[in-house]
Amino acid sequence: MLKFFILPLFALTLFASIFFLKISSEKNIGNQNDTSVPSELDRKAFYEHIKTANGQWIENAPSPIFDNKSVANLPPKPKDDIPSVVLGSHTAADGTEKWIEVDISDQKLYAWEGNRKIYDFPISSGRPGYDTVKGEFRVWRKVRSQTYRGGSKARGDYYYLPNVPYSVFFHEGYAIHGAYWHNDFGIKRRSAGCVNLSIPNAEKIYNWAGPAMSSGAGALNSTPDNPGIRVVVRD
Repeated sequence: MLKFFILPLFALTLFASIFFLKISSEKNIGNQNDTSVPSELDRKAFYEHIKTANGQWIENAPSPIFDNKSVANLPPKPKDDIPSVVLGSHTAADGTEKWIEVDISDQKLYAWEGNRKIYDFPISSGRPGYDTVKGEFRVWRKVRSQTYRGGSKARGDYYYLPNVPYSVFFHEGYAIHGAYWHNDFGIKRRSAGCVNLSIPNAEKIYNWAGPAMSSGAGALNSTPDNPGIRVVVRD
């Protein structure tokens, strides 16, 4: 009788051990995945980082990575010997409004002064799963040199990109900025949500768009007295 009682008890104990081991294992795997996938907290943390970044070039920065692969072509360091002048404003010399139009379908950025087109540049916007936000916004911050980091190593889209030049932030962590890790402007959507430009074109937008800032400044927020320009992003 005792034998018949012990065997079922042993089987039940073994089943319970396997079951809880499986649950524990799945929980650990889930936690590991959570650390590699961008989460709402990650995006908020990046947004907070932007607010305090000083925009200075990082000497001897770690090698940049894009889509889990090292990027060889580092960006040139912005010149430090340029004259100290005021860059950008929210209106043109004749008082007309400066504004930016981003056309996702055509992969184009247009810079306007009233109804007069000043710049017409090819862009690379957000890839599938990282769509560029659409709507009407205002530039809230400009940063001369910014580190971008995100994606997932497990998915193969991890990126670590130091010294990204000429960031013009128009909605939280979304920015118009230069890109040195690809040359697909007007060809392919490659970004993690931002609007990528060639570095020379990004510099032009950075220097043209308000808020106005000294050429030697690393970062600046817009204010009611020094507002950022309007940015319209549409399909």
